[in-house]
Amino acid sequence: MREVLTTDRLVLRELTRNDVPVLHRIFGDPVSMRYYPRAKTLEETFDWFDKLAFQSYAENGFGLWGVVEKASGELIGDCGITLQKTPSGMEPEIGYHLRREWLGRGYAFEAAAACRDFGLDKLGFGRIVSIVSPDNIPSLRAAARVHQRWETYRTVTAAGVEVDRFLFISERGSTEISDAVSRIAAVEDLVRRLRGETLP
Repeated sequence: MREVLTTDRLVLRELTRNDVPVLHRIFGDPVSMRYYPRAKTLEETFDWFDKLAFQSYAENGFGLWGVVEKASGELIGDCGITLQKTPSGMEPEIGYHLRREWLGRGYAFEAAAACRDFGLDKLGFGRIVSIVSPDNIPSLRAAARVHQRWETYRTVTAAGVEVDRFLFISERGSTEISDAVSRIAAVEDLVRRLRGETLP
């Protein structure tokens, strides 16, 4: 298992097929998967990582990596870079999933920020993004901290439903001065507008 990068508290490493049943604790959990159409079967979870981890490692040199907490040595989720369709075409996108018991400790931000820096500095991407559903408030907040700016767009899901998505963007060499607190507040304001809620 090749280590890809480390942070203060985490190791991100390549996954093996033996890791998939552990990660299925996330993908098979309806609460963890509430922002997806439904929870996945174990076979569907294997298919997910076959495409976005193992096949991506071979074809692209990156993919979803395992997130291991240094203190415990435990695999707590996945985070990495995959190619996803955006309004600008196929782009490198940072995504993550953590087991529920490990949420709320800042690990998602720590892992995603490390992937951002790795993608821009080591892999040489000019731009890297994160795609987030307006309903996923925790991920909106994390992405607003990780990235420099954001925009919104509409897309059609595999089920043929038109939906709104946030596209968070970081660019190599950008001199933009970003204020995470202001970005988070602006994102949450727009979420309320998209939901048709009255602003205070």
